[in-house]
Amino acid sequence: MTRTPPPHQDPSAADPALEELPQHLALVCSQFARLAARRSDVGVGTVSWRVVATIERLGPLRLSEIAERERVSRPTATTVIKRLEAEGLVRREADPTDSRSSLVSTTEAGSAQLAAWRGQLATGVGSLLEPLPTEDLATLTRASEILAGLLESHDR
Repeated sequence: MTRTPPPHQDPSAADPALEELPQHLALVCSQFARLAARRSDVGVGTVSWRVVATIERLGPLRLSEIAERERVSRPTATTVIKRLEAEGLVRREADPTDSRSSLVSTTEAGSAQLAAWRGQLATGVGSLLEPLPTEDLATLTRASEILAGLLESHDR
């Protein structure tokens, strides 16, 4: 006797856990980010490091681009950049293509402190990951790649 496969179902309708995945993922990622920040304290907040890391990764950015990428208002981005400037982590320079704008880039000190923060993350968060079995580490690696891809495709 041949069984016919069931008609295609929406996966979220078949599995209640999938319906809760967006909320659970957002909550767990947020909690993990806060735990990582506590375990790698280097004097400025996680938002600051996220901004410095974005500028370092993408190169000089306009304030409007920083605000858009961080999903904050331009005045909020300006406040963050002013604080980072005062701490010597970023600098503003005139945009050669638009005299009304400036470009924000990382300083040598900003890059060095970002590297120190990453090192502290590697130590602090690495010690949490260390006891996990290889299969779980591979799963987390793949999950982080998937999340990074989602962020990259929706970060514009």
